[in-house]
Amino acid sequence: MIISEPGTALFITVNGPGELYYWVKPLLDALSTLSPAPAVWVFLTPCQFSSGREEEVVQHFPLVQKVFSPPETLRFCFGRDHIQYPRQGVVLFLGGDLFYSVRLKKRTGYPLWVYGSLLKWFRSVDRYLARFHRDYEKYSFSKKTFVGDLLRSYVSDHLLDHSLSERFFPPGEPRILFLPGSRKNVYSLIIDFYTQVARSFRGSFSEASFVMSFPSHYQSSDMGEITGDSRSIPFYFGKTSELMVEADLTITVPGSNNLELAYRKKKGIVILPLDVSEKYIPLTGLPGLIEKIPFIGHHIKKRIIHIKNAHMKWVSLPNILLDREILKELRGKVTPEMVAVEAAQLLETKDTPIDFPEDDFPLSVSRDISQMIRETLVSDGKK
Repeated sequence: MIISEPGTALFITVNGPGELYYWVKPLLDALSTLSPAPAVWVFLTPCQFSSGREEEVVQHFPLVQKVFSPPETLRFCFGRDHIQYPRQGVVLFLGGDLFYSVRLKKRTGYPLWVYGSLLKWFRSVDRYLARFHRDYEKYSFSKKTFVGDLLRSYVSDHLLDHSLSERFFPPGEPRILFLPGSRKNVYSLIIDFYTQVARSFRGSFSEASFVMSFPSHYQSSDMGEITGDSRSIPFYFGKTSELMVEADLTITVPGSNNLELAYRKKKGIVILPLDVSEKYIPLTGLPGLIEKIPFIGHHIKKRIIHIKNAHMKWVSLPNILLDREILKELRGKVTPEMVAVEAAQLLETKDTPIDFPEDDFPLSVSRDISQMIRETLVSDGKK
């Protein structure tokens, strides 16, 4: 074990862009306001859902001293990189496979904290931070604390004035926002689909305006292969929250932004057009290996996806949490015309109040967790 001289560290494991933007960034923003603040090392873990841009995104976050790519994470976890690190620290799981966090604990001797809904490797976990009450109640694990949703904390810290956002949409109402997600390999497909939705929608609402919003780790230069009629809709990068506030309706795919929409009490449609997108949907575990079987693998994958879809009541997280349709879901065989019709009907309906009580969805999650980290590191340093 190689240890450096005094200092404290927070080792974070994380996988995809949703966790980076909605979990890691709010937490580090809050932690950076405390003194003393630890050095933060971020370990990116292998993940089929990653965008490939996580490393460049996280290196600009506050307090981040080192960023490890997935291969570098593997080498460090198994002791192949002789890197010095502080004597006191905490390993914080914020997404991915918990295995890597357990390995970090074994190498460093730091306590392991797990945030979110996943909990296994019970003997290795020193503290479980439950994201939702249903997670807290699920486990009889004694070392657990309910803290709340970091994404809720993000929204409460980014309450946006609608009047400041109106410059983004072109003239015309209703204003429709399209969110294609964070994985570029599906963009040509989903952008073409959205373009057809806009064309169909204009048949009934000739004055409607449309924009598409992409994560900040992409820029216009990354969309060079997206040509033709799709570019008739303006593209924005890193302005999703502002555009959500301004939009009358958002059309999106399943993902973390679904919950942001619900927290902001905005209308939305979540689409999962399996007939055109199934080959882009990654499978994990054994099914992920089965799909690689030559000739028949893709047929088996198609069958698995359709079976899973049939057995899932909801795919959008706010719907799952409250067990009712907060955001409209269109799944399976979905056409642009179907989405346009549903959008028109949804715009004509009155808003239904969405209840996210603060006892269940506290607003100060990032500050609370950062304070817990600081207190632990300070007390460990006095031992």
